[in-house]
Order: sequence, then C-alpha cells, then structure tokens
Amino acid sequence: MGTGHCSGGFVQTAGAVVQILKKAESYVSGEHIARELGVSRASIWKSINSLRKAGFSVSASTNRGYKLVSVPDTPSAPVMYSLINTTVFGHSIEYHPVVTSTNDRAMELGAQGAACGTVITADRQTAGKARKGEIWPSPPGKNLYLSVVVRPEISLAVSGEVAGLAAQALGTAVGRFFPEAPFSTRDYGLFFDAKKLGGVLCEVRGEIGLVHYMAAGIGLNVSHTSTEFHSTSLFLATGKMISRAELTVAVLEEFEKNYLKWQRNE
Repeated sequence: MGTGHCSGGFVQTAGAVVQILKKAESYVSGEHIARELGVSRASIWKSINSLRKAGFSVSASTNRGYKLVSVPDTPSAPVMYSLINTTVFGHSIEYHPVVTSTNDRAMELGAQGAACGTVITADRQTAGKARKGEIWPSPPGKNLYLSVVVRPEISLAVSGEVAGLAAQALGTAVGRFFPEAPFSTRDYGLFFDAKKLGGVLCEVRGEIGLVHYMAAGIGLNVSHTSTEFHSTSLFLATGKMISRAELTVAVLEEFEKNYLKWQRNE
C-alpha cells in the first residue's frame, strides 16, 4: 500500500518543476527553473531525479536543460502531488495497488476522522461498487478508481447534490482532454453513444438532519478494450490513451471547484 506521505520538499519543489515543464514548449534550463522558484540548481537536479523515480520521463540536454516527455499513468501519491493544483482536495492522498473498493477505504477513513478532501486512489478493486448494488468491473492498469472524503454540513435529504457535483466534474474533466467528443452526463454517469464510460457513487454516514461524512466515489473506464464489461472506455471512444494520473488530477480539480462554489451557495 502506498500512502500520501511525501516530504514537503518533494511536494513543493518537484510539483513546481512539473508545472513549469508542462507549460514549456521546449527545453527549460535548470538555471531558469531555479531562478523562477528561488531555489538552488542542486535542488532542481534532486527534484528531477525524484520525478524520474516516480515515473516521470524527463529528457536532459547539455546547454538546453530539461523537457517533460511523459507523465506516469499510475495515480500514486508522489505523482498526484506533483501534478495537482488544489486547495482542499488532495492534501492527503492514499494510493493502493489493490483495494476492495476506494469507497470502502474512504468510509473507514471518514469514521477515523479523516479531513475533508482526503483522497483514495487505486490501480485495482476487488469489489468495485456501482449504483443500485451492482458491481463495477475494476481490472488493474486500465481505469480510474477514486474516492474523496467530504464533510458537507447538510441534511441527508440533500446529500444527493454532492453526487451531482462529482458527476459534473467528471464530465468537465474528461472534456479537458477531448473537447470535441460528444460525451453526455446523466443519472450520475458519463456516456458515449449511449454506452457508459464512468459514474459516481456516494455513500453517507449521518443522521436525518446532518451528514457526518461521505465517500464520493468516481469510476472512469480509461483504456480497457474488452467488450465483456458492457460499457465503453475513453480509448475505445476516442482511440487515444490518456494518463490515469492526469485524468484523476483533472477530476479532483473540477470536483473541488464545484464543491467549494456549492458550499458558498454560488
């Protein structure tokens, strides 16, 4: 099991380096990065090595600097910390190579007092959940499995609104990568040509008048090619492979944006 505990230096410096390299069209010198971040060139070198160990492909060229070639697919904690740009969601990230379901783990953490915005991701689920008690097929290395612990101060009667926020975020996040694709969102799910791509399942603990905590679970078929799942995937729909880590970060950023606006009644 991986956890969301990384050194502050890695989280801050390596994440900032990734953001600079992602924006650049070509190589960026270590001197330029160091000057922009106000750190030493040795710190940049260490951050580049840390990123490579986490799975980032970074090209280095003498007298030219560094270039980000590819982002890891696996949504592990170090990778997510390096990519994410949020204020609440994702300050604590727990990654599991295998878990029964990310919602099960989120509910456990919620009961233990985990903060709002705690994130659980996984490579595979052995008992992935769908709505109405159905099973969500969760093979390894193929799809996005994500849950977020949230603590809205609302009654159980309106808790379904959170699922709507998550579903909207899922559609918006996927739209970042495929702005022209005809995806549709309904019934807390994302669809392509009437076939389901992903969906949201929220589980709640609370009383009639007050939610104590929720697990907002989000699943998205990214690259599976099997027809046995009676659904489609982003790869089947578009022919393109997208990093699960980047997709997960996009979903979290959009979900947080929706959730915070909703809390402010905007």
